Amino acid sequence: MTMPAPLVSIVIPCYNQGRYLGDGLDSACRQTYEAVEVIVVDDGSTDDTARVAASRPGVRYVHQQNAGTAAARNRGVADSRGELLLFLDADDRLLPDAIARGVDHLTRCPEVAFVGGHVRLIHADGTPDVVPSQEHEPAGYAALLRWNYIWTPGVVLYRRSALLDAGGFDPAAAGSADFDLNIRIARRRAVACHHHVILEYRQHDANMTRDPAHMLRSAVSVRRREKRHARAADLHAAWRTGLRAVQADFGARLIDRIKGDLVRGRRWRAVQGLLCLLRHHPAGLAAMAAPAEWPKLVARRWRAASPPASGR
Repeated sequence: MTMPAPLVSIVIPCYNQGRYLGDGLDSACRQTYEAVEVIVVDDGSTDDTARVAASRPGVRYVHQQNAGTAAARNRGVADSRGELLLFLDADDRLLPDAIARGVDHLTRCPEVAFVGGHVRLIHADGTPDVVPSQEHEPAGYAALLRWNYIWTPGVVLYRRSALLDAGGFDPAAAGSADFDLNIRIARRRAVACHHHVILEYRQHDANMTRDPAHMLRSAVSVRRREKRHARAADLHAAWRTGLRAVQADFGARLIDRIKGDLVRGRRWRAVQGLLCLLRHHPAGLAAMAAPAEWPKLVARRWRAASPPASGR
């Protein structure tokens, strides 16, 4: 007896990404795997998200007050029917065989809670960029502790049961909510990667990862919270490596922004950045050291940007 093909729910949270949403919807609706439902969760957008969603026949549209991407994904889970779930960011595009590859792997490996794939990069206008190097180390808890090899939620196909058992996406994890969910699932269950490129990752100025303070805060907080579960020597070493990696990555980006803010007189944002660095990457403060002329340059720009004193 042939078992019916499992229904896959593609959930697309969208907040003011109407300009890209059409591309994402088209890619979801053109899958070679046919048992698919597509749901757009409009997270309080003020652009044309609703119109774009309505222009694609068969796409379900759900609106909620703005509550963040994690809450929008959870709303999509609640409004979906699929045994399997994929969360596509509105600015990304699935390749035609993305769902088929994931379903094939999960069908052959019933013990696996989710299976991931790889990305290729595209520019903001949708033109191709490159396929970044993506390591083929064994997927699993230790690997995720060491390095978040899952670029974006859209490359992951989840079993609904595994996602619900883990409690879904945690809005408190902010920009690292997808990593937080994946690490909680991988701690309990087997996970896998099929190593095929299945998604086009769009690079543009509105990407959440462009905000280094936000990403440093969320990435470090989630990993610090995971420390108590990584007690074995090998897991603790992997955890420490992963924590240092995100601190070095987002910390360096934040330091660059702080320096630019100081030069341009954006004092309040510079102070906020320094406080974020102090709390989440204190060792990074040493990287703020600069050539001898740097303090003089900052001081000149700081004075030039200062408001006139009272009575002048």
